[in-house]
Amino acid sequence: MSYVDPRPEYWAEYSNLQAVKHDLIRSYLQGWFPKLGFWAGRIVYFDTHAGRGKHLAGQLGSPLVALDTLLNHAARDKILEGSEVNFFLIERDDRNLKQLEHEIALRGMLPSKITCRPMNADAFQVIKELVEAFKASGKMLAPAFFFIDPYGFKVPGSILRELMAFERVELFVNVIWRELDMAIQQPDRMSDTLGQIFDGDSWKTAITSSDHVERSHQAANLIQSMTGAKWATHVRMLGENDATRYLLLHLTNHDAGRDLMKDCIWKVCPNAGFYARKSDNPNQEYLIEPQPDLSSLRSWLLERLSKGPIRWKVLLGDVRPTVWREPHLNRVIRALRKQGSMPFLVDFQSGSG
Repeated sequence: MSYVDPRPEYWAEYSNLQAVKHDLIRSYLQGWFPKLGFWAGRIVYFDTHAGRGKHLAGQLGSPLVALDTLLNHAARDKILEGSEVNFFLIERDDRNLKQLEHEIALRGMLPSKITCRPMNADAFQVIKELVEAFKASGKMLAPAFFFIDPYGFKVPGSILRELMAFERVELFVNVIWRELDMAIQQPDRMSDTLGQIFDGDSWKTAITSSDHVERSHQAANLIQSMTGAKWATHVRMLGENDATRYLLLHLTNHDAGRDLMKDCIWKVCPNAGFYARKSDNPNQEYLIEPQPDLSSLRSWLLERLSKGPIRWKVLLGDVRPTVWREPHLNRVIRALRKQGSMPFLVDFQSGSG
C-alpha cells in the first residue's frame, strides 16, 4: 500500500503557527540566497516533507514559499549569474505530490538556472544515501538549507549530525516537542526511539528538568551538541493554553547564519519572547511596532564595561550568543554615551572599536 498523509486535515487550517514558520523561512531565505548565491556556483534548498504546496484557503506551503522567495527576489538575476539553485522537494503521499507538481507548473517555465525536483520518496532515506555518496566520493555538498518538517517526532539524530558535518549546510528543524516530551517522560518504554532521535543515551542525563519549558531548552541544547553545530537558535511555538507545541530550531556553523536568524526571529516575533502563539492573528499588522525592553541588555553592557575598555567588535561577538541583535547593542551604546555614562568604548562610529 502506498504511503498516505497521516494528517490531511492539516491542509484545511492555517493558524499563526504556520504563518510564523513560513515567515521565518521567507525572511531567512531572502537573506540566505544572495549571501551564498553571488559566489557559490550552486546552492540547494531541501524540503523533507513538502506536502501539497498550498493550504485549502490558498496560503502557500514551505516549498512554494521558498521557490517564490527566489523567483520574486530583487537580486534574482544577480544570484543566478553566480549560482544555479536546486530545489529538492520530497513528499511521500502521491496525492500531495501531484498537487505540489501542479502548483509548481502554474509558475510557468522556470529560469534556466533554477531546477525544481519534486519526488516521491522517504526523505531520510534520500538524505542517508546522499550523505553516503558524498562521503564515498570525498566531495563536499554544495551550500544547502535543509527544512526538516516531519509528520512525527522521530527524526534520526545521526542524519542531522552527518549533515552538519558538511561545512556549508544549515538545518531548520521542526522539533515536534509535545510528542517528544511525552516520550521523554516514558524512558523505559521509549528508550530505543529516544536513542535514535538523540543519537545515543545522553538524553538520560541532559534532559532532566521538572519544568517543561526548561526541558525544551535542554532538548534544543542537546541537539546542538549532538550535531556539533556552532549555533542553535530556536523559537517556541505555543499551542493551546500557551503550552509548547513544537520548536523551530535553526542550526548553523556560521556567525552570519546566527545573526541572520536572530534578525528574522525579531522581525517575526517583535516582543523578544522568541515564541509564537497559535491564538494570535497571523494577519495582524502593528500600527506602532512593539519596542523591546533593553534594560537587561543595558545592565549586561554596563557590567561588561565596569571591568575596563572593550572594543566594539569584541562586544559584538559577546552579544551574539544572547537574544540581542547588533542594532540593539548600538542603540544602548548611543543612549549611554548621550547620558555620559559610558567612557570606555573606543571608535564606535567607525565600527572598529
